[in-house]
Amino acid sequence: MAISKWLFATWYDLLNSGVEGRVVPYRKLTAGNAWGDVLEIGGGTGANLPYYPESANITFIEPDTHMVRKLRRNIVRHKRSAAIVQQGGESLPFADASFDTVVTTLVLCMVSDADAVVREARRVLRPGGAFLFYEHVISPRPRGRWWQHRLNPAWKCLTTGCNLNRDLTASIRNAGFTSVELEAFDLSVRLPVTIPNIVGIARG
Repeated sequence: MAISKWLFATWYDLLNSGVEGRVVPYRKLTAGNAWGDVLEIGGGTGANLPYYPESANITFIEPDTHMVRKLRRNIVRHKRSAAIVQQGGESLPFADASFDTVVTTLVLCMVSDADAVVREARRVLRPGGAFLFYEHVISPRPRGRWWQHRLNPAWKCLTTGCNLNRDLTASIRNAGFTSVELEAFDLSVRLPVTIPNIVGIARG
């Protein structure tokens, strides 16, 4: 597992480059609209760094040691200032109401307990704050769900933990936010299939 995680982190940016152009608009809708004290859960290699406003005070939560190494390098490369806390998002080491904005992009598929992570995102938001999210989700169509459930074990193994079949819309709607606004759509990734996605904002 340690070797697979190292390989995944090492090649993540290259593997992702084929679809990144399609993802950028949603990074702009999430990271690009963050403000104030910002917490990104699952910072990965720092793909959102170019889109955060200069005024944002960024803290990254990232549990994976190999990702953290690349994230540190990318913070320097982008000439940004950001804190990194190497820990999972299921139990955040911050007091209630610590952040103006919480961001996740394509990370709730990877965590061990998505419901817990979203509840923690709500807990650490200040009054009037926003949880900005972009995630892939389980299909609303029976045939799509069937394929996602069928492919998930192999996909999860290949990607060291990504789940194709999580109902993240329900996770966000049931977390206790005062309001949730989201857009659901299918994203083409240059394959014969499309992947169901959501992007939106939940207010604390």
